[in-house]
Amino acid sequence: MTNRNYNHDDDVQVPARPKRLWWLIGLGCGAILITLTLALFFYNSISNNQLDNRNFFLNKQLEFAANEAQGYLNNLNEDLIFFANSQEVSKQREKIGPSKELDELRARKLLNNYMDLIDTLIVRKGDIEQLFSVNESNQLYVNSLKTSFIEPKHENGNFKVTSDKGDVTIIVKLNLNKYFNRLLDNYYLGSNTYKLVYMNNGFFKINEEGKMFFQDKSFKTKIIEEINGGIRGDYSGFISGAFNAKPKEFLLVQYPFKLIHLNENFAFAFAQEKTTIDSAIFENYFHLFLALFALLAIVIFFIYKYFKITSENNRFLEQKSRHLNQLLKQQTILLQQSKGFIYYQNKEDIIYQVSENVKEVLGFHPNELVKQNLGNFIIGGTEDFSETRRACIEQKKEVYSYEFNSEKKNGESIRGRIFEKLIYNEDLTFEGSVGIFTDINDKYQADQELVKSENRLRSVLNCLPDIIFIYNNEGIYLDYYVQHEELLFASPEESLGKKINEVLTGEAGEKAMRAFNKVILTGKMQTEELDLLLDIGRRYFEVRFFKLDEDRVISVGRDITGQRLWERGLSEAKEAAELANREKSSFLANMSHEIRTPLNGLLGITGLLFKTPLSTKQHELLSIIGDSGESLLNIVNDILDYSKIDAGKMELDPVAMNFASEMEKIVNVFSGMANQKSLKINLEIKKSVPRTIILDKDKLAQIFFNIIGNAVKFSKKGGQIDITISGEFIFTENLILTCTVKDNGVGISKDKIPQLIKPFTQASEASNGDYKGTGLGLAIANKLIELMGGVLHIESEIDQGSTFTFALISQASEEELTISKITSHAAENLAIENLADKHPLDILLVEDNDINLKFMVMLLSQMGYTPDVALNGVEAIKAVEKKKFDLVFMDNQMPRMNGMDATKVIRTMPNGKKMMIIGLSASVFKEDIKLAMNIGMNDYLTKPVRIQQIVERIKNCILLKEKEVK
Repeated sequence: MTNRNYNHDDDVQVPARPKRLWWLIGLGCGAILITLTLALFFYNSISNNQLDNRNFFLNKQLEFAANEAQGYLNNLNEDLIFFANSQEVSKQREKIGPSKELDELRARKLLNNYMDLIDTLIVRKGDIEQLFSVNESNQLYVNSLKTSFIEPKHENGNFKVTSDKGDVTIIVKLNLNKYFNRLLDNYYLGSNTYKLVYMNNGFFKINEEGKMFFQDKSFKTKIIEEINGGIRGDYSGFISGAFNAKPKEFLLVQYPFKLIHLNENFAFAFAQEKTTIDSAIFENYFHLFLALFALLAIVIFFIYKYFKITSENNRFLEQKSRHLNQLLKQQTILLQQSKGFIYYQNKEDIIYQVSENVKEVLGFHPNELVKQNLGNFIIGGTEDFSETRRACIEQKKEVYSYEFNSEKKNGESIRGRIFEKLIYNEDLTFEGSVGIFTDINDKYQADQELVKSENRLRSVLNCLPDIIFIYNNEGIYLDYYVQHEELLFASPEESLGKKINEVLTGEAGEKAMRAFNKVILTGKMQTEELDLLLDIGRRYFEVRFFKLDEDRVISVGRDITGQRLWERGLSEAKEAAELANREKSSFLANMSHEIRTPLNGLLGITGLLFKTPLSTKQHELLSIIGDSGESLLNIVNDILDYSKIDAGKMELDPVAMNFASEMEKIVNVFSGMANQKSLKINLEIKKSVPRTIILDKDKLAQIFFNIIGNAVKFSKKGGQIDITISGEFIFTENLILTCTVKDNGVGISKDKIPQLIKPFTQASEASNGDYKGTGLGLAIANKLIELMGGVLHIESEIDQGSTFTFALISQASEEELTISKITSHAAENLAIENLADKHPLDILLVEDNDINLKFMVMLLSQMGYTPDVALNGVEAIKAVEKKKFDLVFMDNQMPRMNGMDATKVIRTMPNGKKMMIIGLSASVFKEDIKLAMNIGMNDYLTKPVRIQQIVERIKNCILLKEKEVK
């Protein structure tokens, strides 16, 4: 016994609950701990994801800022060079005398354009020296220098630019702090974020005085080393904005860059407090945590899903980020190594300066192109180049572009494109040009290949038998492809420029426009069949509409007139075949009914006669009558079985069985016939066949009945029949049974063997003499063998016998089946006299056939029952209204109302709800049997009905009635 503690209160024992309470407390604490743990992981995952996203955002902003700074200074350098060259003394002016004036307007314009970058601009031209500067109020000052010109050192923020001839020198002093402050001020990064500039070996805050202080010197050293090495990076460390300020943990990213003419290393850096990044997460997460805590069970599931998805997303974002960084690096390299070079030409179109990367493009050294004309590098079309360029200069256009074939130094031909900025003086006189030569050979080759591809596609389209139209998004015809214009509803000249429903009228036009509009709306292909009346007659077209691109729709139409005519003929043939099949089924059903109905009376009466006193001669004659009836019944069954197999309605019903026992039963059936002809039947089942197999037992018996029966029929007296069965396993439990039936009978010639498996055919030369039959046995066996996965193979020679070999697919079973001994219940079965005295029943017999009616009345009378009789369904309903019956034998096919309809009505009547109704019919089709059970019949017997079947149904009714009484 289990010891339990109880609290006593008014003699009622209540189990003590301390353990349950502690269990609940423990479960609650565990749940809270799990929730807190999951919440911590959840918060950490969101924080990491937010930091990664912030890191990526800051990196991108830095890259944009650094590229902008480099580009701005490069533009300044180009404008300074252009300004210096424009101030040079021309040859014409040298004759007059050197000019002592500077183009102050251009200098002011230059300084104004770069006011945020240039602090001081000193220009020397001959003896003239002028200083241009901007004060704190952004006002421009110009002063003449009287002191001698001092060459500047290349210090931080200073550099010198000299004109090509050396006549003009420009010294520039840059205000980088001011420029960097303005540049980085345009980038909004959120609160608690520092924008830093690395220069002069230190980090400086923009728009603020002072440097940034790093708590860990090695941390700062690492960052400076990577900047000097030109490596971008992101870091996490403690930084303070003032000398005595408390350091805080920052997320810092830096991007190094170089500025033209300046030897110093520069870098932009953004630093943001990590607490700022996490604060927004924490505030939102606190409310989310409360919701998660309230819905603990749901939260646990979703947190699990969240962790899984977040982990996958983080990996995905990390991969994408690495991939994006790699692409950006590659893009930077490609931009720095573009297949192009810059050249400068004077007004005589003579090149006087070329950039270094001409080596990578054309293979020439820059000096080899100086003093040459660009036209020298154009292969063919020089006149067109000269004329178009001259026309642009005459029209005072600012830019000129031209594509041409050129040749590299090694003789390789390439496709090039030039883009020139044409330069004019104040009098609009052409002074020269600055151009970019770009190698576009790859793009040109791709374009040429695309043109070839389009030409090939057009050639293919022109050879297609289909009719192809191209429309815009309003349904207006734009183009077409067709081989035979007689297939068109209207000529192309009349269709182009019109809408679909303007060319196709009526129902065809409505269907085409409906399909077209669906394509525009959904973007999915639509198919319509159009019936058109053309000049050459009525034609059917299958037309597919689908998107060609964003602005065009294409339709492909195919003439399917022949296919429609073929389908119409096929449909008519199908309807004729279905009608013939229905007539065949109706004929078989009628034939079955007409033959089985008299057979029912014949065999039934014969069975009753066997129970009467008979002389030996009478018993012999009655046996002949019974055998004849059974033979006729077998013929009908063969015809119906073959019809069902031929119609594909035969189904397999595999069951586990003792194979050896079943084969012995089949062979024993032929023992009587074998004894009459002194035949010896040998059955050998190999050890490879398992004891229990799964197979359709009835179909197996039917196959062997037909084949062994054929062998017995055609064997000679005193002959021998050998039956051999072996097995072979394939794929574990699957089993192939190989069966052989060999006889030493009359045999047939080889040319007549194929006729053996044809229905209603007998190939034996003696078929009209001693060996009679329907000719369906082997045909049915062959069909059943094929249904069970095998093939029947026949070998035979005249007077040498025949060998039938076939295989059946089955399965081995581990189930052990016991063979029950057959006990004789003849005494019990035959003890039916005066059965009504012990078990009285009210029986209604519904039958319209006189013979069957007499047989059933006689049989029931022998049992002591006096049944009520109804000749059709109407009379049966009237009988049930007047009296409550225990058992009804209901024939199916009767005049006025058949048994099916009568059963439906009876089951709705008060007296007909609990009675047992047994259907009697000559129909053996499963559809009829299934229908009878569905409408309310308890059982269904097919004619001819055996006496024992009637006795069993009566006993079942008696047992059912006894249970209801109990």
